[in-house]
Amino acid sequence: MRRNFLNDSINLRDAEGFVCGAVSGLVTAVAAGGDVFGFVNLIDRPALITGIRLRWVTTTAFASAQALAFRVNKVYGFTAIHTTGGTAVQAHYLFQGGVASKADGSAPAVGDRIPLTELSAYISATGAITGSTYTGEDTDEPEQFAVGAGSVLPGVYDDYLPGQGILPMVLTKNTGIVVNNHILMGASGVGNLFVAVDGYRL
Repeated sequence: MRRNFLNDSINLRDAEGFVCGAVSGLVTAVAAGGDVFGFVNLIDRPALITGIRLRWVTTTAFASAQALAFRVNKVYGFTAIHTTGGTAVQAHYLFQGGVASKADGSAPAVGDRIPLTELSAYISATGAITGSTYTGEDTDEPEQFAVGAGSVLPGVYDDYLPGQGILPMVLTKNTGIVVNNHILMGASGVGNLFVAVDGYRL
């Protein structure tokens, strides 16, 4: 096995690129610490993460100034993705023609996505998502901490590049990413969260 899956021309020559992008429903009143997005690798083939993008757009103003913060943690023992309160999301191949075969041996057709049995994601519909099984994250040691300044119309626009784009974040089997809401959302404010996980597999 490659020691650290360096993001270089030798590894990338045969890489299978993917992006898993998800937009939430109209989210409101999420408690501090509530999960709003989860992404997990469920197979032995490592998923190598080169970027995580977070966006929040407020659609209904908060009654008073509201700071927003979302933290991203890498978690382990992620044997069950979230099942309640949101929507399942599939990752897209960046190029179907660059994929030799899927896990079942068949060639991917145009528009095929990576099966949820391999890479699985789940995003909030209106509130926190629940039902997952994973080792509790170190909430004071996040990989990414995206912040929107206090406002009645706060926004978040944040990109994370593990290893400054050179060393990817490696998700081995049953390892994943969880996005938590960090500050209690005021009940009157509503908005959409966008999360995208960029990466590749060898």
